[in-house]
Amino acid sequence: MSGSVRGLSDRGKTVKRVLLVLLILAVLAGGGYYGYLKYKQIQADKHQKAFEDLKEKAFVTTTPAQTAAKPTDEPAITPEPTIEPTGPSAEEMLYAAIAEKYEDFLTIRPDFNILHKENKDIFAYIAIPGTIIDYPVLKSEKEDYYLHYNLDHSKGYPGCLYIQNCNSATLNDRFTIIYGHNMLNGTMFGSLKKFSDRDFRETHPFFFIYQEGRVMVYEVVVVSHLEPEHLLSEDYVERNGQWVFDAFDGYETARFLKRVHEENPDKAYVSTPAPTDEDTIMVLSTCGEGRRYTVAGKLVLDIKD
Repeated sequence: MSGSVRGLSDRGKTVKRVLLVLLILAVLAGGGYYGYLKYKQIQADKHQKAFEDLKEKAFVTTTPAQTAAKPTDEPAITPEPTIEPTGPSAEEMLYAAIAEKYEDFLTIRPDFNILHKENKDIFAYIAIPGTIIDYPVLKSEKEDYYLHYNLDHSKGYPGCLYIQNCNSATLNDRFTIIYGHNMLNGTMFGSLKKFSDRDFRETHPFFFIYQEGRVMVYEVVVVSHLEPEHLLSEDYVERNGQWVFDAFDGYETARFLKRVHEENPDKAYVSTPAPTDEDTIMVLSTCGEGRRYTVAGKLVLDIKD
């Protein structure tokens, strides 16, 4: 009997030791994972600070150019009378309305000479009122390079906002996608989710993209949470065992809206009237919860100096 009791006691001690070891391993693993997350956050904060410093250096206030009249020896010629328009155009009224609320976004612009000294792949800059999205946009010859690399070409988070090689850096394609990480602290495209809130959309209906000598104003027309399939998958073909971009067929916006209505009918926002294939669409895309979160804007003003 005593031997049986001793055996049970030994087995109990063994179980306790195993549980203790497992507990220690779990604590070490948890601590290691926490340390890894902390390291990632420190790195992300460092690169976020670099973006903020770049903005401080690169943004300058601009004013519309004014051309002085040149003196001439030619006799004055009385011009033929013309019929003046009865009022401002719809575009002029829209510009005036946007300028009244977002004057700083139109007059304070990035100096691309300074941006290019930081990284020659910068071809545009995006700013979204009401968010901390205020970043350069890049394009590399290496596909998805800036998904994994930072502005200084170091590898890791948060990466950069970028477009893939299927899109043109002129931003004149009818359908363009800018990608960025969904950072937990809201940086990069982490604050796009704000557009899921109706009140936020209504009070922040526009975002701005800058190129040298150019400001593009986009109105938010679609907000959705889609399956992770590539938004341009219909424009890719299989060649030599690889999927490569072929060409736009002009129906990208229609297919995008079809996916929105099929995959996200209850929670999606689509403007009235909805965008069409005749519009110039800019999609801001990030990942979250195993899906693709998108905010799409329609180009409503293209202001060139």
